[in-house]
Amino acid sequence: MCTTIAIKSDSGDVFWGRTMDFTFDPFKPSADSKMTTFPANYELKGLHQSWTTKYPFMGINVNDSLFFNDGINSAGIVGDAQFLEEASWDTVESLKKRGLKPIIGEEVVAYVLSNFGSIAEIKEAFKHLGQEKTNYPDWENADTGIPTPIPMHYTFCDPSGKSVILEPVNNGAFKIYDGIGVMTNSPEYPWHLDNLRNYLHLTNHNLGHHQISDQLDIKQIESGSGLLGLPGDYTAPSRFVRGTFISKFLAPFHSDQGIPQLYNVFKSVMIPRGLEHLHEGEDKCDYSGYWAGYDVSNRSLYIQPEDCPTMTKFVLDPATTTKITQPIQHDFKVLETKKQKALA
Repeated sequence: MCTTIAIKSDSGDVFWGRTMDFTFDPFKPSADSKMTTFPANYELKGLHQSWTTKYPFMGINVNDSLFFNDGINSAGIVGDAQFLEEASWDTVESLKKRGLKPIIGEEVVAYVLSNFGSIAEIKEAFKHLGQEKTNYPDWENADTGIPTPIPMHYTFCDPSGKSVILEPVNNGAFKIYDGIGVMTNSPEYPWHLDNLRNYLHLTNHNLGHHQISDQLDIKQIESGSGLLGLPGDYTAPSRFVRGTFISKFLAPFHSDQGIPQLYNVFKSVMIPRGLEHLHEGEDKCDYSGYWAGYDVSNRSLYIQPEDCPTMTKFVLDPATTTKITQPIQHDFKVLETKKQKALA
């Protein structure tokens, strides 16, 4: 369970983020999620194929593998992988007979960020790709309780705010959609767009009152009546609706406030631990293990783990020549006021 949202400043700069929602701690030793950077012209050795990077990129990966949850490259392409129940796969032999090149879902984010510099390139490439059904040892070793292959779909955005949704729902082949800057989980993307039609009444201004008849004038309670009926639960459809309207109704902001404003939007979809137990009487629950916010123009990543409100910032250096791995900080830091002298 995850949410992706993009917003744009008054000068056109894009800020893109995601929650990483699952039933385990992504930073526990067996998963060992870290920020990893790869340079250009670097050979990446995938599970069943190897390729050379065209673009430097960085992001959050699992067990020092090519399974990246999210990331950004030097061209400003940013994106992630999210759970999708409807995802499908096929065998290598069948994919090749269908004229499709096999790709492993857990390696899609790394493949895109290392190879492509535009949404158009991504869309063209994925017309000819299909998901191969295979297990992924680096994830299996993370001891998450979630077997591979993981059913997922993928979202990517460019510096202009244009985005694409890739859903492998046709026996491993991808359906490709233009995005609106918001994505969650199941059902498939077109269903979420149709569902928005149930919320045509939502607006970002108070309704004030409703004069039903000469004798009955219903006045709103305090403020916020324009969003009355906005779904407040944490299901994927409700998070999609909430993320869409809140991000589109956001007041204009300057680029230097992009990350704080992005974080403010995400407050509405972050899942505290304990709200979504998998079954009655079971301890395991779905929650937001981390939030990641990307300043696309500055190729920067801000990440906040669930156990600490402090953010760690990373900046992609396009001139990097080596692989770099850095841990996520979990130190709770607070700015404290200095003691003031008492007035005489």
